Amino acid sequence: MNEIITVGGVNYTAINVTTGINTISFVLSELTEQEVMAVFKDAKALVVGDGTEIYGEYPNITFESITIEANERITVNMHILTETEVQLRDLQVSQSEQDEVIAELLYGGNEI
Repeated sequence: MNEIITVGGVNYTAINVTTGINTISFVLSELTEQEVMAVFKDAKALVVGDGTEIYGEYPNITFESITIEANERITVNMHILTETEVQLRDLQVSQSEQDEVIAELLYGGNEI
């Protein structure tokens, strides 16, 4: 069954959408390896549906890998962040922002 994966407001036709513990994977056959990498490597969220109904929303994901099959179909594997991983990521972003402000105040923009 074809399903629709939406990333960044763009729809991609996928088959074999599978979710596991903290993972989601799906097969794409209409994109090249370079196109898949360009779309999914920096993806932070995706939505799964059938074109009329949404039945899966994944707001916190990261790219894991792709597998290229002999028939040139590409399987995309994404990691679904746990609540702890989301909190850690947010803390790291906050710390980086604080470091920049401190460097600006103390050194006029040079990093610590």
